[in-house]
Amino acid sequence: MTKLEQTIKILDDLNVKELVAYDFEKTSPFYDYFVIATVNDRQSMAAFSHFKKEMTEDVKNVEGKDSGWALIDLGDIIVHLFKEEERKFYNFDTRLLGVKKVY
Repeated sequence: MTKLEQTIKILDDLNVKELVAYDFEKTSPFYDYFVIATVNDRQSMAAFSHFKKEMTEDVKNVEGKDSGWALIDLGDIIVHLFKEEERKFYNFDTRLLGVKKVY
């Protein structure tokens, strides 16, 4: 299983909403994928726990644990976990319209 597949599986198992992955492999020198999901507080805390447990060596940093937008840096994959209101406000999905979706 690839790191992207494992990332998606962790989030899918938590029943997050609106899970998508965007491919930046050819356009960014810093990361290969953005994975974006809408979560509630329980799902967000569970995601942190699952990533730390299942992908310990890949987790580089976690930002915004107690906010409406959390970020988990897995090196070549950046996971964005949004509460519903923040996802609408930041509107990443519209801003990334030209980027290839891989999930």
